[in-house]
Amino acid sequence: MSLVFDTSILIAIERGDKATMNKLEELYKSYSSSPQLTFVSFFEYLVGLKIRKSKSFQNNLTFLKRFNVLHTTDSSAEILSDLKIKYDKKGISLSLADLLSASIVIDNNLLLVTKDKDFEKIEELKKIIL
Repeated sequence: MSLVFDTSILIAIERGDKATMNKLEELYKSYSSSPQLTFVSFFEYLVGLKIRKSKSFQNNLTFLKRFNVLHTTDSSAEILSDLKIKYDKKGISLSLADLLSASIVIDNNLLLVTKDKDFEKIEELKKIIL
């Protein structure tokens, strides 16, 4: 099974968060294939780069483009609609971005790595919350 990094992980890597980096190194021992991103994480991180306009913009953009990006499919749209209906009925508030990322990860039978505890609410999602 392959890992999918959430935006929170990309930000932690960019900031050089040692605790996150150590945990990721441990994960690499069990999951040797290259981590991937959802379209949503690619988009969110890119927006942050453009807003900040930092001196390291080009390096961060190069880093971002090294990842394989997972896109939506008809199947992920169906999963997304099911998740939205289920959690709305339960009164559990989840952002559309989180639901969309979750649906893509579920559709591809992958494992999300995140620091965002909101993903704990999505039972169907295979996840590691750092």
